[in-house]
Order: sequence, then structure tokens, then C-alpha cells
Amino acid sequence: MKNYISKSLTLLIISFTFFSCSKENININNNNQFSSGYFVTNEGNFGSGNGSLSYVDENNQVTNNVFSSINSFPLGDVVQSMSIINDNAYIVVNGSAKIEVATIDSLQYVTTINGFSGPRNILQVDVNKAYVSDWFSNTVQVIDLETNEITSAINCGQGPEALCVNDNLVYVCNIGGYSVDSTISIIDVYSDMLVSTLTVGDKPSGVVADINNDIWVLCSGATYYDANWNVESETQGKLVKISNGEIVSSFSFELGNHPKGLMINESKDVLYFNNGNFSTSIYSFNISNTTLPTNPIINRSFYKTALDNNYIYGTDAVDYVQNGWSYKYNLQGNLLDSVQVSVIPGNYCFN
Repeated sequence: MKNYISKSLTLLIISFTFFSCSKENININNNNQFSSGYFVTNEGNFGSGNGSLSYVDENNQVTNNVFSSINSFPLGDVVQSMSIINDNAYIVVNGSAKIEVATIDSLQYVTTINGFSGPRNILQVDVNKAYVSDWFSNTVQVIDLETNEITSAINCGQGPEALCVNDNLVYVCNIGGYSVDSTISIIDVYSDMLVSTLTVGDKPSGVVADINNDIWVLCSGATYYDANWNVESETQGKLVKISNGEIVSSFSFELGNHPKGLMINESKDVLYFNNGNFSTSIYSFNISNTTLPTNPIINRSFYKTALDNNYIYGTDAVDYVQNGWSYKYNLQGNLLDSVQVSVIPGNYCFN
């Protein structure tokens, strides 16, 4: 009997020096206090409802539990991601199957969007329209940004997660949820219709568009376990290039490594990703390269990573119980600073 379990789920099941300044549960004035820093979405412990939002300002000052401090109610269970759209913050709460909407200048509550099964990411695809990848319904939910309501759903592969829009097409990574998928769904923004499905590699986890309008997909590969949770078999991770709707090249990682966290720089000509097994490092890959890199630029494992304004950010969830950390590096791999945030820091949102 074969069982599959993602590493992120395994870590969630666990009961789960640089100086930082942290401010807990403070009152914040409603005068655009969030214009120059960044947010960290803290998942919290699965099933505990202690997901939260941290804000790091331009002076490296941290405010934890910023949403609940302002609105006097918690975000919920497993705060997955956040995007800023049309002057509002859209905070995706996976375990609670909802999106909380707040003003970005003051984080004052606006509304709650319900009707999801397991939302992962939200992406603006048109002036008044956004897509939300929804794990357990195997759909991309269409959001009217004027009414903040779900208007329709687009069927795709299993466990849709990462999204990328380019030339009025949205590329959806079907990572498989708690199982395995190996496809990319391509959706037309104007018609909200699925136009193509490409098989790329097991568990596509990230997708970006480069300066040439080519699409790059990072596939993490799958791990299968026996009844005693011993590794029975694995599949190779892949970096796949798509041009004009077709796969034009594919790079295979060493068997046993499981790359994740695909990012691209501001000029859109260099990719960055984590590679390894339980211990990973960050590597860079120029889009003109013909082989995968062998030397890391940051030799450290992170739970989640992001890239903004030519800086690389990475989170450390520590023991998945105590407050975690966020680290900031330049593109040469030099550590610039670190701050302590909250429980299981995951994704980033930059304003």
C-alpha cells in the first residue's frame, strides 16, 4: 500500500543572534501606516485558529497580530496568503475556508468572502476580477472585486495552488492537494474558460513569467511512503519552460531533491528557488542557462520564501509552536536583517 503526504502537512502535524523589535497588540493610527513595509502571513497551528498577520515597517519594527488588534477578532485557522488589490488587503484563510477583506491603509475590516473549500492564493486578473485557487473543490473561483462575491468556478486539476497571469492567460499549478497531480491548467481571462492542460511534472508548486513572456514552472516531485512511513519511491523534480502554450524545455533535478519556492527577479531574467530534501538551499538560474545550478547563493533552509525589490526573504518556523522568524538577504546571498514574527510564518505580501 502506498501513501503520499506532503512535507507541509507533515510539519503541521508536529505539535507544532539577530536583534528584532516586536510590538504586540498595539493600537495603530488609521493614516496609511502600512505604505512602506511588508506583511507576513502566519499560518498558526492547524486546527487551533491562531493564524495571524505580522507587519514589518521600514525601520524593521514588527507588529504581530496586527489584524486582530485593529478589528478585535482573529483571522482564523491557517492564514495562507495575502494580496493587495484595489486598495484592499485580501487575506486568504485556508483552514477557515474564507477570505478576509480589509482596507490596506488601516487594515479596517471590510467584508468576508465565504464559499470556498480550501482557498490558497488570490490573484487579480482584470480590473474588477480576481481568481482564487481552491484546493478541495479542484476549481479556480472567480471573484467580482466590486461586490467581493464569488460569481463562478472554473474546473481545473487536483489541488490548484500557485497562479500566474500573462497575456490574458492564467497558469494554474495543480499541485494535487494531499495527493499528486502533474498538470498546469491554462485559463482565458476574458471568457473564464479552461483552454488547455499541460503535463509538466509531479506536484507543480510555482509558476512565473519571464521577460520574454515565457512561462517557467517548478515541479517539486512526489514522495511515496509505505505503511510504516518509510520512503518507498520518489519522482524527480523538474523546471519546465513553456512558450506559446507548449513545453519547449525541461530540466530534471537529482532524484531525492524536491525543489520549491519559485521566484523571479525584478528584471525577470533570473529565477530563484529552494532545492534539496529536508534541508534546502537557495539557488539562482538565469533563463538563458542550459544546466541547473550546483552552487547555492544562500545555504540555509526556509519554510517559505519570497522576492521583492531585489531582496530575498525567508521564514523559519522553528519548532512550529513558538514564534518564528523572517530573514532578509540581498541577491548575493548576504544576510541583511532578521525579525521575529509569529507562529509558523509562511507567505509574504509587499506593499
